[in-house]
Amino acid sequence: MKTIYSGPTGSGKTTQLLNKYKEIGSTQGTDGCLVLVKNAASKMDWRKKVDLETMGMLNVYTYFSFVQSEISAYWPWIEIKLPGGYTTIDPTFMNVETSHYLMSKYVEKNRQYKDIFDYISATSAQIAVQLIDNLNQAAMNNLSLEELEKRLLIWAADDQEKIVVLNEAIAIMKTFRKFCIDNRILDYSLMVDLYNQELLTNKEYLQQLRDRFQYLLVDNLEKTVPSAQKLILFLLKNCQESYLTYNPEEGINKFFGGNAELAQEVFFPLCEIKELEESYTSSKVARQLASSIYQTVFENKELSGNGFIKKEINSELRGDMLLDTVKEILILLEQGVDPDQIAIIAPLIDKVMEFTLERYLRAEGYSVINLTRSKRLVDIPFSQALMTLTLLANPAWSAQLTYSSLQQTLSLVLKLDPIRSATLTDEIFKNNLQLPDLDQLKFRSKIGFDNSAKYDYLQEWLREKQTQDLELEHFFQLVFAELLSPLTPSQEDILACRQMIDSVTKFKKVVKNFKDIPEEELGRHFIDMIYNGTLAAEVLYNYPEEEQKIVLSTPYKFLFSPDIDQVKYLFWLDISSENWFRSIAKELFNPYILSPQWKKKNNWDDQTDQQLRKEQLIANLQSILSKATDGLYLADSYLNSRGWEQEGQLYEWLQAGDQGVKSND
Repeated sequence: MKTIYSGPTGSGKTTQLLNKYKEIGSTQGTDGCLVLVKNAASKMDWRKKVDLETMGMLNVYTYFSFVQSEISAYWPWIEIKLPGGYTTIDPTFMNVETSHYLMSKYVEKNRQYKDIFDYISATSAQIAVQLIDNLNQAAMNNLSLEELEKRLLIWAADDQEKIVVLNEAIAIMKTFRKFCIDNRILDYSLMVDLYNQELLTNKEYLQQLRDRFQYLLVDNLEKTVPSAQKLILFLLKNCQESYLTYNPEEGINKFFGGNAELAQEVFFPLCEIKELEESYTSSKVARQLASSIYQTVFENKELSGNGFIKKEINSELRGDMLLDTVKEILILLEQGVDPDQIAIIAPLIDKVMEFTLERYLRAEGYSVINLTRSKRLVDIPFSQALMTLTLLANPAWSAQLTYSSLQQTLSLVLKLDPIRSATLTDEIFKNNLQLPDLDQLKFRSKIGFDNSAKYDYLQEWLREKQTQDLELEHFFQLVFAELLSPLTPSQEDILACRQMIDSVTKFKKVVKNFKDIPEEELGRHFIDMIYNGTLAAEVLYNYPEEEQKIVLSTPYKFLFSPDIDQVKYLFWLDISSENWFRSIAKELFNPYILSPQWKKKNNWDDQTDQQLRKEQLIANLQSILSKATDGLYLADSYLNSRGWEQEGQLYEWLQAGDQGVKSND
């Protein structure tokens, strides 16, 4: 039996799948059942919902974690095919932070000797992200490095300057890949490539897959990438029973690696389709509005009125628009709507918007949470203290230590007020970042005797550690255990410190193979990585459960926040802004040309770019509307924050006529 449960968000697809899993487990056991889910959060959620005492082995994976597990288990079969044959017992798996850092180093090295990347308005770290994205997208779309190179150069067309830059980018990607293979260090792209090239072509491995799994369950088929679909197709054809779920309204996934169009083309003819029409979490009228917007844009039909658009806010000045938006939000709050059931979505959130909304709403006793405000490790006091104390204990590194980070660390560790911590910070900088003696400064009375005792302890502690040759991860652990843990850290503080310790362990394991970085300098380079803004510098955001706040977000952050399943009301701001229409293509990366759909046209021009911008915007709006239940407010101003006239197409589409709209007087 091969079944696909197809339906919108909240129609019970995952519940159907979970029930089928429990049924299989109760009769056949779960040892022979493979479950593939969309992400790590879904994996944890799935495990929570099954009775572990009655189940057998839980083979619940994301595609990425399954591939990593299989490569670890069958590594000798893979390594014998690599240059040099058997050299390692196990491969080293590289996390995204370390791969980003290494790629950044290759880009920086290139820029030292050439000026090819100078015309690109991106930092080395940003260029590195695009190169990693190229490798990852190629792997997810079953493309070789040779095919990746071919498509990138076709994309450049006759632009000679772009061809030169892309050739340089291709050379860096090849150097990075060679480093990974030679040192048996696997990033995401190499893992997927090796799995597809060496295991999924191995007859003995395929037979073992048949023997191991008799049942296949796949949640969110529309989110799966082509390389995952390759595995799923093999299992579907060889398992006794297969059950999959598919959301026909999630068109957004094709802009983030998933390929719903290919999934439907490949799997629907092979399976029985069971339609689930009713949704328990999303509004039917919201989805109808989303469908109507699509028809307006691509089929030249009028926007049909269904009453989901509650009001249109129009102002000449942007400040007035923001104030009128707040007034409408306050009306909803006074009617009893919970703050966290209201989401304000804008294509770009600038400081003026954030400050204005926070100011007006805070004056009425409400708070706003900005999902786009990324939290960096250097901004969290405890993880910042880890780095600051590390630099104080290693003066030979000659690393840059900022005044504010030292002052904040002294305030935290010594529990000093800002004035006293600033006074001490001045003296420490005068003393070349060595903690001076308080008696010589005659500071004991200034900072207090209790604080002086803490300072003396910190001074002696740092002197002792400067004489010891400690691995950085061990030093971090000592700092946390002996200096920070007595300060009652919050869950966020503990998470940030744990992330630091885990990251440095993985970082050193990989980077010690990088010849340009001496082993004794690995610790300093790790701190540089955090301060220079590579991906490791950010921590996962946790939605605050204890406080209800009005959500402020861009479309992307709203859609991919794991903590927001639905809201009652949406406010779309700046609907005539061109920022809604951002291109998916960057200077060195274009996911469209790496997709299977590209083969049908084999070209890239302005018309294609504009068409994809429209498709991505409509997919975003459809997905956002699928998370709303009660209504939508539209807000716009004739002039943007710079005083320029706005002329975005979204405004025109939404003005096509909804009978539920009530304009401002």
